[in-house]
Amino acid sequence: MILRPVDVAGDMLPVSSSSDLLSGPEAVARLAAYKLSLLKGDWWEYPEDGFFVLEFMQEERYSEANAGMFASRVTEFIRGVEGVFEVDDVQFQIDGRVFRYSSQLLTEEGPAVLEYTFD
Repeated sequence: MILRPVDVAGDMLPVSSSSDLLSGPEAVARLAAYKLSLLKGDWWEYPEDGFFVLEFMQEERYSEANAGMFASRVTEFIRGVEGVFEVDDVQFQIDGRVFRYSSQLLTEEGPAVLEYTFD
């Protein structure tokens, strides 16, 4: 898998050589993070792509009581991302209104760490 580089705002950067492209396990982890950032219905071409965090937030709020359930939903969503074979070592933390999630992704080309913050 090969992905174009992006800046902090998520805008694609120009590529002057193939070494500027992101590849391997890091590309798979980045793709998973992109898909978590995409809200369901955001992309007109594929409205069903994207994560359901807004739907979750309409029903519940992040709390210690439902943190494990939310982390499980995130993990199941990530398992559906292209290039991800398995998700291991899931860790999560709630800090006020912020939910931090991290896991180890097993890909065809090796392991990668995914860290994502829902805020």
